[in-house]
Amino acid sequence: MPVNTIHASYDAHQKKARRVRDAVAGSDAIKGRGTEYLPNPDPDDKDRYAVYKKRAIWLGVTKRTHDGMMGGVFRKAPEVELPAVIEYMLDDADGSGMSLTQFSRRVASDTIQDGSDGILVDYPEAEDGLTREQTQGLRATLRPYVSESIINWRRAGEDLVLVVLSETYDELQDEFTVEKKQQFRVLSLDATGYRQRVYRGDDVVADVYPRMANGGTWPFIPFQFIGTVNNDETPDNPLLLDIADLNIGHYRNSADLEESSFTVGQPMPHVDIGENTSVQEWKELNPNGIRWGSRVGTQTKGGKVELVQVEPNQLPDKLMERKEAQMLSIGAKLIEQRGGNEREEAVLARTGAETATLSTVADNVSDGLENCLEWAAMFMSTADLHEQITFKLNQEFYERTADPQMVTARIMELDRGLIAKKDYRDWRRKTGGIDPSRTDEDIDDEVQAGGTVL
Repeated sequence: MPVNTIHASYDAHQKKARRVRDAVAGSDAIKGRGTEYLPNPDPDDKDRYAVYKKRAIWLGVTKRTHDGMMGGVFRKAPEVELPAVIEYMLDDADGSGMSLTQFSRRVASDTIQDGSDGILVDYPEAEDGLTREQTQGLRATLRPYVSESIINWRRAGEDLVLVVLSETYDELQDEFTVEKKQQFRVLSLDATGYRQRVYRGDDVVADVYPRMANGGTWPFIPFQFIGTVNNDETPDNPLLLDIADLNIGHYRNSADLEESSFTVGQPMPHVDIGENTSVQEWKELNPNGIRWGSRVGTQTKGGKVELVQVEPNQLPDKLMERKEAQMLSIGAKLIEQRGGNEREEAVLARTGAETATLSTVADNVSDGLENCLEWAAMFMSTADLHEQITFKLNQEFYERTADPQMVTARIMELDRGLIAKKDYRDWRRKTGGIDPSRTDEDIDDEVQAGGTVL
């Protein structure tokens, strides 16, 4: 089988992922797909389809929902602890200057859109003959791969034994022209250990067994799958798939509504020339036809002129409204403007399903990145550093607030000894009453120094 052989699950998943990615990208991406998302109502009339598509309106609900989810996850900075040997990743995780937080944003966004994502932990191959000092500047990096780039995989029992990644590289054509070309990176596990090969066409241009810091080969492939359900190699459905499909249906209804409004929605004059006027006389009296408007009249010998207009077609409009309600019900919260005083309980109840799935994505990205950081440390150090590594994305997607009644109730619990002072202060930090950067010791010192007098 050739290196570009794709997995049996690849095509079906990519059709779903592409719909979501196009819906997030917006109008140009959707309309650029032509009849894939907007069927031609008259295949024999290409001119009609061009204006039919042009008039259609794309409502960017999928992107706004994606952006709202990302805003919720990254409302607070990730919790990160790294050993000194990989602290450089805080500022440069991928070797090109992308910080670890920015990298996690990319992975979370790709996972929400695609339902599946991947990260390769890699280390540059040192040239033969270099001294230890000359290789000290080499660093492990995290390399992201969207699901479209992960074309094949295989597991044997518990072991991941194959991952095939599609990549592009630049080939210089002349002084000013660079052409993008395709290559395939094959990650495999054999009797020797983890092996990495790069194919360009039928040629193998790189073939190495990457080494850990202790000099040994890897007993596993340091590639991390991340999904919306779990972090195995099976592609999960994109988180925004249902919203994207409704969004595309809304776009189709919009095309029908806009076309019908243009073609039959405008008033049309109807002239009854009457029995006393011949067609020839009508043409002589109105050589330029009827110019419609209050400053120009028409001449007739008899008959009447009336305005004809079709009854409003409510069906496409109703279908659009129904889809908007459906999108809202499955998590597109930003389609409807809500008041700023909505209680936290109402927000959580209204978005319960969305919060649960978004929480799973945040957990999966956190766990996957922790694994990758541990593998990066294995490239960089012989010490076991996994207990020194923490990466957790925020799970409080909405700002929690406390009204006066809630504060009074907590103070009563504190007075009756039902909760400790620390419990109260931790709660007030979460609900905005105390700056999270202020420790209990800071507060106690200020109270002791200044007393309780305001």
